[in-house]
Amino acid sequence: MARYNTEQKKLLLDFLEKNSDSSYTVDEIATRLRESEGENAPGRSTVYRLMTVLVEERKVHRFSGEGSRRFLYRIIADDHCRTHLHLKCLQCGKILHLDRATSSALLEQVNKVKGFSVSEEETLLFGNCAECKLGGKR
Repeated sequence: MARYNTEQKKLLLDFLEKNSDSSYTVDEIATRLRESEGENAPGRSTVYRLMTVLVEERKVHRFSGEGSRRFLYRIIADDHCRTHLHLKCLQCGKILHLDRATSSALLEQVNKVKGFSVSEEETLLFGNCAECKLGGKR
């Protein structure tokens, strides 16, 4: 099946790239696009369809929100994002990249437990960022 780079897909990718340190639900994406793009923004069903395509193309990562049945989406900045773990702040929602050396050391320790192998690309660790722990605002 042919894939097209439509104007709506471009708007969506631009939004995700500008907000690469955060993750969003389809509803949040559609609302934010409508606020910034007005009538040119893709509707909710189009955003949902495009997010499915972007996940298949491995340009966007989809994961379940902590304690939620809704999916969250964030852009995969580059192939580098596939080779380290990510941290997500439960308070502000910011996504932080764990450096490769720290990711490797942590994964090596986890692998020692019954030989369990973790998928770096699919793993997201939840907690609180330093700014939120200090009571700062995003």
